[in-house]
Amino acid sequence: MTKGAGRDAERFAAWQRDTLAVKAADSEVLAIGPFQVALSKEIEAPATNRVMLVDGNATEAETEKAIPKLKAALKKHKSALEVEYNEAAFPKVGAWLEAGGLKLARKNPLMALRPEAFKPSVAPEVHLTQLGPRAIAAELEAFQQIRWTDGGDVNRQAPPVNMLRVELEVPSSVFLLAWLDWVAAGTGVSHSLKGAAELAGIVTQKALRRRGVAATVTSELVRRHFDRGGDFVFLDAASEEAAKVYEGLGFSSFGVISVYR
Repeated sequence: MTKGAGRDAERFAAWQRDTLAVKAADSEVLAIGPFQVALSKEIEAPATNRVMLVDGNATEAETEKAIPKLKAALKKHKSALEVEYNEAAFPKVGAWLEAGGLKLARKNPLMALRPEAFKPSVAPEVHLTQLGPRAIAAELEAFQQIRWTDGGDVNRQAPPVNMLRVELEVPSSVFLLAWLDWVAAGTGVSHSLKGAAELAGIVTQKALRRRGVAATVTSELVRRHFDRGGDFVFLDAASEEAAKVYEGLGFSSFGVISVYR
């Protein structure tokens, strides 16, 4: 791992710890072996909770011992087990999770961007709307449909709009809906915390791809974060094609996000 990638990996690990600390205010945070998970106290809790591997000194014995305890704890909350971690930081953990009965669900490049490397790319024909709690239902429905069906690639039920309205109340998050010829074309989200921002949900409608939607949405989310004093942005690229788009904006790889279920 290069010096720059190592610095980004350390910042990512710090973001994971900060995220769990913030969630502790309104969630039950469990620490089981090298893992931590924030369990929402809301009635409409997610069906799957994000279990993070945060202990850099994790051992095989501790990891395997923790898995059945995690399963039991999440079962009480009627939640499925999903573990995510940076493979570059924990290269041996995958085999340990598989020995505990988990299977690899996805593996995507982790990419980061610092202000000095940012190279924005904006397509003039792409227009952006920032969604707020008072956005009209049609905009929210379009956002949910594009984001949660991967732009039409996946036949999946989108979460209800009322759940999105709750997310839109968070001042540290930005939700963008992109338009081409005033047709809803793409989505993007950023969540900022202590100078770091996670980008997620960057999706383009299938019929409107290769027209600069993803690059424009990403550039605007990054610009806003850096303009507000942030100094670190990261995401995981869903495909090699997506990774090339992000590389063109200045992102560089610092690891691999592995998710086991």
